[in-house]
Amino acid sequence: MEFSDNPHYLSKIKKVFTLDFILFACISLVFWIIMLYAVNHSISFHSYFDEHTRQALAWQKGKITLDANIDYLEISHYKDKYYVSFPPVPSIIEFPLTYVFGSNTPNTFTLLLFTWVGMLFAFFILLKLTKNRILSYIMAFSFYWGSTILYLSLEGAVWHQGQLYGLFFAITAFLILVYTEKPVFLLFGGFCLALAVGCRPFYLFMTPFYGYHAYKRFPHLKTLIFIVLGLIPPGVFYAIYNFIRFDSIIEFGHRYIPWSKSLPNGVFSFAYFANNIYHAFINPPEWSEVKNILSFNGAGTGLWFSSPVILLGFAFFLQPLYGFFRRMTQRLPDANFLKKLFHRSLKGEEEKIPLAEIIFSISTILVIWFGLLLHESNGWFQFGYRFSVDLIPILLILFGRTFRKPHIFLIPICQFAIIINVYGALWFYVLRI
Repeated sequence: MEFSDNPHYLSKIKKVFTLDFILFACISLVFWIIMLYAVNHSISFHSYFDEHTRQALAWQKGKITLDANIDYLEISHYKDKYYVSFPPVPSIIEFPLTYVFGSNTPNTFTLLLFTWVGMLFAFFILLKLTKNRILSYIMAFSFYWGSTILYLSLEGAVWHQGQLYGLFFAITAFLILVYTEKPVFLLFGGFCLALAVGCRPFYLFMTPFYGYHAYKRFPHLKTLIFIVLGLIPPGVFYAIYNFIRFDSIIEFGHRYIPWSKSLPNGVFSFAYFANNIYHAFINPPEWSEVKNILSFNGAGTGLWFSSPVILLGFAFFLQPLYGFFRRMTQRLPDANFLKKLFHRSLKGEEEKIPLAEIIFSISTILVIWFGLLLHESNGWFQFGYRFSVDLIPILLILFGRTFRKPHIFLIPICQFAIIINVYGALWFYVLRI
């Protein structure tokens, strides 16, 4: 039987490609392209921070090494040879492009497309969890345009590629998790999560959280086996690839960049912890007396200002308090604001959050964030705090496990976050120069 003759599949396609979804997808892509040109880039723009393009070109020649060092790039020096100092998955994405475009791949537009599709996947994840289309549209767009994802997506620089390709594959893994009707398809979820690790290694620490939710859906040992089977092929490839280059199965090359060799405390150290916490969570925006514009510290601007929308995911951990306030407001009139807030907007007593889910969620966040906050660069020169992107897949899930309606208090938070990040992108690429 041909696919087009199957009413089951046709009905599923019709449910996906509704008019409102098509409009949302098309309008958001147009907005993204307009934003791309607003920062003086284009759909053919090639970022010259292009280690992954260079690696793909080297693979074409049957080589892992680069021919020479490039001073403005982060190139590893090991045993008198030069290597790309990043995990290989973004290079794999670049590989077919180099056959068409050579060294001038449109790495910015490719990155933008992956990011846009990731936002559409985020919508479907939220829709499955919240059962509310309006809330899902608002929050999918806000998580992407109201966080540092926006400015990162407007240039295909090597750091941005690792960040956003990793986000895409992690989001895809969770999409498979929440929609699959058979545990065997979690093999592909594990594979996508492994691809995320091949962009940003800290995604490896998201696997227990992923495994917990998978087992919760399909409580069988084979569920976890399928995930592990999906993780193994990319993991074996990374191990072999790293060992060939650096004689270590876990070394991607960051230790052998000249700047990291010169660090007295190494790439990861408690010596950086306090300063990184300040720039990630606290540091406020600044006023530039020279340009007379709102400006930001390139070492990072506090999430409370630069990406408040993603912090809504942490409301998940306050849910025990929601139940308490629901009981306290039970006898209030229906029109009372507090009763509307705690009875109609947030999941509460009708769904008890298991203690194991809280433990897996908070431990995953703490482990990933703790490791990131020990990193010397903290994201280098940036708008906002770009390392926070690594946590967005789990925060998206936690948001969907907490909220179920587009309550009025979400709107100003989303609006503020989007406005700030549009301005932040313009500041990063245009205004500060």
